[in-house]
Amino acid sequence: MNRVPRSSFIVHRSSFIVCVLFASCVERAVTTHDDLGRAVTLPNEIHRVVSLAPNLTEIVFALGAGDKLAGTDDFSNFPPPARALPKVGGMQPNVEKIAALKPDLIIASTEGNHPNLAQALEAAGIPLYVVRTDRLHEIEPAMRRLGELLHASGTNDAPRRLREDILRQSRKRERPLRILFAVWTDPLYVAGRNTFTDDLLRLTGAQNAVQVTGWPQYSLESLAASPPDLILYPRGAVTPQQMKVLMQRVPSLRAEVVPVDEDVFQRPGPRVVLAAAALNAILDARTR
Repeated sequence: MNRVPRSSFIVHRSSFIVCVLFASCVERAVTTHDDLGRAVTLPNEIHRVVSLAPNLTEIVFALGAGDKLAGTDDFSNFPPPARALPKVGGMQPNVEKIAALKPDLIIASTEGNHPNLAQALEAAGIPLYVVRTDRLHEIEPAMRRLGELLHASGTNDAPRRLREDILRQSRKRERPLRILFAVWTDPLYVAGRNTFTDDLLRLTGAQNAVQVTGWPQYSLESLAASPPDLILYPRGAVTPQQMKVLMQRVPSLRAEVVPVDEDVFQRPGPRVVLAAAALNAILDARTR
């Protein structure tokens, strides 16, 4: 009877173990593409997430996956449990603080992140998934994608409820009011066309008084030349005194000025429904 040499058995056994471990790693790794088209390799099971945008933090909680959040940006303050999570910075997150939280995944918005962030996180071996929620119609699918990544319990129900709730806020008005949303006053920055704020105005039967796209700096001459019926501004970021000064700088302006909740109106996440409802209430009171 021929015997297999013990050394050969050890080699084959070692090779088998390596193959099993390699196969296991392959099974645990999932490659997908984020909303910038970047290939992102993730573990199959994600247990620890750091969110770098308040709207994404709110989406994760709405999906029922808040227990997976290990940390957030400095501005994530809703829902209340988000306030207690470790903070990793604002527009320029602290990569050392992020790494110390040992996350499986970082989620960030296409808007407002430091240009060197992706490179720094890649060097630290931490996957970054960038989410686009620039427009109202992009929030629901973004919510669904995040739910699938996190295997969240609300992956199907939360986006569906959001879509239904948004549709319930749709209005047609006989005389649409022309609204300007002032993001900042000195210099004046506004919500232009093709933004989620513009989408909210259209949804509720209003018109955007701003003709240009994006979030541009807006001249006082343009404001005077195309005066709105109503000016909304985010309470907190802009004060009543700042709005008073702005109105004084354009003496011909007769628009009514109304403050709105900064977080609700400026975060493209689950609470856009509250923004739409509040906007409908404002418009209803002025178009009867």
